[in-house]
This record gives sequence, structure tokens and C-alpha cells, in this order.
Amino acid sequence: MKFLDKLLDYYNISNDDYLLLTKDVNEGDIPFYKCLNNIELVKDKILKAISDKKKILIYGDYDCDGIMATSILVNTFNKLNYEVDYYIPSRYIDGYGLTVDKVIKAKEKGYQLIITVDNGVSAIEAINKCKELGIDIIVTDHHEYNSFPNDILLLHPKESKLKYMTSGGVVAFYLSYALLNTIDPYLLILAATSVISDVMIMKGENRNVVKLGLKYLNKYRFDKYYFLSESNIYDESTLSMKVIPKINAVGRIEQNKEVNILVRYFTSASFKDLISIKDYINGVNERKKNLANLIIDSIHEEDTSALVYQLDIISGMTGLVASRLLNTFDKPTIIFAKAEKDNTIRGSMRSKNGLNVLDFISNNKGLFVEYGGHNFAAGIIINKDKFDEFKKKFIEYSNTHKFEPSSDNILINVDEINLTNYEMISKLSPFGEGFREPTFVIKDFDTSLIKRMGKNNEHLLVQLKGNDKIIGFNYDFNKITSNKIDFVGTYKLNKFKNNISINFSLIN
Repeated sequence: MKFLDKLLDYYNISNDDYLLLTKDVNEGDIPFYKCLNNIELVKDKILKAISDKKKILIYGDYDCDGIMATSILVNTFNKLNYEVDYYIPSRYIDGYGLTVDKVIKAKEKGYQLIITVDNGVSAIEAINKCKELGIDIIVTDHHEYNSFPNDILLLHPKESKLKYMTSGGVVAFYLSYALLNTIDPYLLILAATSVISDVMIMKGENRNVVKLGLKYLNKYRFDKYYFLSESNIYDESTLSMKVIPKINAVGRIEQNKEVNILVRYFTSASFKDLISIKDYINGVNERKKNLANLIIDSIHEEDTSALVYQLDIISGMTGLVASRLLNTFDKPTIIFAKAEKDNTIRGSMRSKNGLNVLDFISNNKGLFVEYGGHNFAAGIIINKDKFDEFKKKFIEYSNTHKFEPSSDNILINVDEINLTNYEMISKLSPFGEGFREPTFVIKDFDTSLIKRMGKNNEHLLVQLKGNDKIIGFNYDFNKITSNKIDFVGTYKLNKFKNNISINFSLIN
């Protein structure tokens, strides 16, 4: 079977579907900003505030989506030659979203209009305080809500002609589109980053935003992205593996208000500023990785079907530690941080196909103070005195909901690992939620061809034709028990100086 036919079977699509998915995108593929309800009213209100010289505050969030959304609007106002202020709350000092306390402080500082990004739909008390103090407020958000005040302007994917839920950054982008009357390539790249960081479904409008954003990023190669990625290849993997973790690291590690420097990084025109902030971000990311390693090394695996721990760590580290333990021990994992002042504990749940954490949450809602997330990754808050009950119930649940190993891999032979086939795969990108990257299996590979590499011989290497390779980083060589082995992996492009090759990167 031809390689393309294997891809078509994998995705259950026709050749016409493939041509549609792989066609070039342009600005005409991005929905017009009027796809959002209320956007003309919001646009008019903001332009009136500018005309009246009102003092405006952009109120964001500390994760990557919130940083991107805030940066989009600050850049937009800069392009309109109107100065605004912004604030990213600290995860540890302020908590999530606009609060009554922050509204009071905004009033004291003379702000007359607050625009929320990536938050606001649940901030009803803060909204009411705005009304009481005479502060105008516009809410732009994408989180779930049941009801919202009719007299407050809201931009939300739920109130739109969009087919799929999208990120807070994309909502902010549509507002920038409305205010500037054009699509700004850099702002579209920020929006694309937010789609990937918030794991939005990679279909329809979201897919077009990401695809065109990556096209622009490869065309313009903005320093802000190069400094964080240090890569010559810009794709969704570059953003998700190199750029987004660094953006999130600051809000997770720093416990004061340092996270605001990220908006300065994505809005500053000063090269000197970029270098200084880039060094700071990279430094924080290294501290995060070192801290994670110390935490992981201190944990001993329990002989249970799931891992549930409460650790003396800050809440910003729970997701990273849970993900590492999930991948290390191949068990559903929940990590809680140290108790907060109200005796609640925050945790992160990580799982794989076979155990849907949202199903567990739905079946045990009485255990939770708060929760939210995706099928295999969720953030939760429980009362500290519920920990033992929670742990018992989750382990019992995991006993009857085992991981289901994926058998959905495309069978290939070694000769099919080449640049031509990589390009065939690459044309289908971007990959993400709801449209995953294809995985491939090589059956009965001759283990005598395997070599070790790395300082401690921890990596697997098989040299193929030309410079193409099979590579397994930190490979578990205990899996090699006979003279034949199956390899599962993905195609990765490798660029070094003027040499281009393909790595078949192992994932098991």
C-alpha cells in the first residue's frame, strides 16, 4: 500500500479530504470578527472610551492563554496610539480572575474601564462592584458559565457563530481585528499560541488560526519566538514543547507579581528588553525543571493502580510533577500541593486513554470544592480532610478503568522513513486535540542494529540510509528481550546547518 493511502486509512478520509486539509490558508480562511455576538457594541464602547480619554485597564490571567490574550489587546491599543495599563494576577497572591479587591484598587487608581481577557464570566461579585463604583466593564472570556448579567457586554465563543470552542487569546484576537479593521500577523501568532496552550480542538476555525499563525511565524520569524525556542523549525510542536512551557513556568514558579513581565516581553519593541527578559524566562524555566527533578527523585512509587500524593510543594508545580510521574510509571496520577489557608488543597490529575478523569469527577462531585479541565488532565480543589477518602475512591476507580494501549498505529517498513513521507505527513498539520499526529509501528526490527549513545549510553540509536535515524531518548533497554522488537514512533524533521534528515522518534 502506498504511504499516502496508509494516511488516508488512518484518518478515514478521502483523497479529496486530504487535499482540503492540506490546502494553503490565507486571511480569507479566518472568520470575520463579526462572528462574535456583541463585538460591534464592544468596539463602539472602546472607541468611545478612547475618544473620551478614559483610563483603561486590561485584566488578564497567569497562564499562557491569558498572557497571549492580554498581549494581543495591549499591542492593539499601542497600534491605536492609546496607552492602556494591564495586570496579570499572581496565582499565589491574587488567585484566578477579577476580584472585588482588585476592582476597589482599580477605582482608587482612577480606571474608568476594565476589559477582562481569559476570565470574567464567573466574576459576578467583581462585576457588581464595578457597577457600584461606576466603572465600565467589558468581559472577554471562553470559560463555561450558566448565566451572565444582560447589561454587561460579553465576548464569548458560546455567543458566536463559531463552530468550535476556542481560547481566550482567539477571542482577544477577534477584538483586535475589529478595532484595527485588519488581521495583524503577529497578533494572529499570539492567538495561535493560545489555541495550542489551552488544548483547544484542532478543527475548523481553530485549525485555520493555528495554520495561518504558523505560516506567518515561519515567514516573519519574530525574535520573541526565536529567543524562547532557539529553533529554526516553527510548528505546533515547537510551540507546545519549547515556547509555551517557558511562558507557563513564570506563573507557576514565581510567587509574587513577576508574571507581568511576560506581557512586557510580548509587547516591548526594545531589543535590549527582549534579551534581558528572555534570559530571565529561560532562568525561571531551568529552576522549574531542577525543582521538578528534585520532587520526582524524592517520590517512591506505591504498589497501587494509581498514584495519589499530597506533597509539600507550591500548587504551580503539581501539573508538571503529575505528568512526569504518569509518563514514568504509566499510572494515572494525582498530585496535591500543600494546604492553603482555608484548609483546601489544590491538585492536578493526569491520565491516558481508558481512564477519563472528568468521568471520575462527574461520579464523585461531592468530593470537590472546584474542578475543571479535559478528559485526561484536570485541575481540582478538595478539602484537606477529604484526601484519604479521595485517594481510596480514585484508586478503586483506577482498578476498573485500566489504560487502553493504542493499537491505532500505521504499519511501515524502515525504507518508508524518509523526507518525502515526512512532507506528506507535515502537510496535514497542525495536529492537536481531536486531530492527533499519526503514529507508526515497525514490526520485528532486528535488535542487532541497535546502538547506544549519550553520556551514560541512555539513548537508543539506529542509523538508517543517509542521515535518517531511529532515536529513542532515555530509552528503557530492558524492553529488548530477544533479537526482534516492535518500534512505535513519529516522524520528526532534523535540521543541522544545511543538512536535513528525518528522525523516527520512539514513543514507547
